[in-house]
Amino acid sequence: MLYTPGTTSDYSSVRFQNNIQSIFSRVRLLYGSTPIEDIIGYNVIVRALTEWTGTCQTGTMDQTSINEGIGGYVLGVSSPLINNTTENVGETSMIHTRKGLIHGIDLCDPPVATAGDLFTAGIDGTGSVPNGSGAVVTLANHNLIFKLNPVRRYQVQLALGLFNQEKLIPTKFMASQLAIEITLATAAECMIYDQVYSGTVSNPSYSVSNVNLIPEILEFDASYDETFIRGLMEGGVPLKFATWNNYRFSAGNTSAVNLQIQERSRSVKAIFCMQRRDPATITTDSGAMFFNSNITGTGNIPSSFNEYQFRIGGR
Repeated sequence: MLYTPGTTSDYSSVRFQNNIQSIFSRVRLLYGSTPIEDIIGYNVIVRALTEWTGTCQTGTMDQTSINEGIGGYVLGVSSPLINNTTENVGETSMIHTRKGLIHGIDLCDPPVATAGDLFTAGIDGTGSVPNGSGAVVTLANHNLIFKLNPVRRYQVQLALGLFNQEKLIPTKFMASQLAIEITLATAAECMIYDQVYSGTVSNPSYSVSNVNLIPEILEFDASYDETFIRGLMEGGVPLKFATWNNYRFSAGNTSAVNLQIQERSRSVKAIFCMQRRDPATITTDSGAMFFNSNITGTGNIPSSFNEYQFRIGGR
């Protein structure tokens, strides 16, 4: 994560969207030059599944928080307001898990404490989490910040159907190479920048390095190879898996829309319909879904997304 704060009075914060796999906009699995899976909008699907079916997002942390960058809010100690007085003590409060503990840059500042306070009057930022890789910096009003541009290593399980089915992948018997192609999302698609600075500053960005595939490789004896080759000669060894297709439409300004989905699948397990912001903006949570679909109106306009229906053929 790369961010250069304003020289003075920058109280902004930067964090990734929920689940670090939000940085993958497209993931392809290829066998030689033949695509087996091509998931466009991969980050949208992963983000939605994380918050619908994943681990607890509020009040707890577990192994997915560090490995996969998953988390909402958790009880913790906020950083103190450093002013060389008795108000040098942090306070227990709800803190943002990803921004303050996993991987973020938090320059938030609390209201000024009153003379009788022994604790800060609000939540102060903790700088770079983890400690950054850049040079030591000195920022006015941010005594706790030492280095910027935090770097963290993540280990994720890709949501490709072939990697989540029960059978082993027979790489030993493949005639072509099995390859994974990952397209990174723009910063606006996967980062959230709460800008609290009146001056001119560049938007945050990110980079990915030292990418490794860590497979579990199993070796069997000669009898297994003989049986497997016999299966290939007698009709093949099927590997059944489910994957995702993604369709995007513009809702326009109408109260009802009819959208034609050209889908040809052997079977469909689930269909999800989501309303999202387009184009993505880095100052908002672009991965979030809308409840109120009227984002341009003013006042309390009753324009919520109430209902959708799927018609397959004439049913």
